[in-house]
Amino acid sequence: MSDTDDKLDSHEIDCLEAIGQLYAYLDGEINDKAKKAQMEQHLAHCKSCYSRSQMEMAINKRLEIMNKTDRPETLQEKLRNVIDKL
Repeated sequence: MSDTDDKLDSHEIDCLEAIGQLYAYLDGEINDKAKKAQMEQHLAHCKSCYSRSQMEMAINKRLEIMNKTDRPETLQEKLRNVIDKL
């Protein structure tokens, strides 16, 4: 591997790139080891992006729990109405 290859592999991503890849990262959709490592390095050093990732994980966990429980039909109808108005 050349010095150029090393530089490409160690490319640090900025917050805009990290947020753009956040959902794919959290969903386990990033298969490229170098990209995954870049994301992990950024989250390890950026408090703002790390906090955002933790919030997104908490939301996802809460949504999973909600999907496993029965919701009253009236609540489902209210949610449909809100979504339809968007």
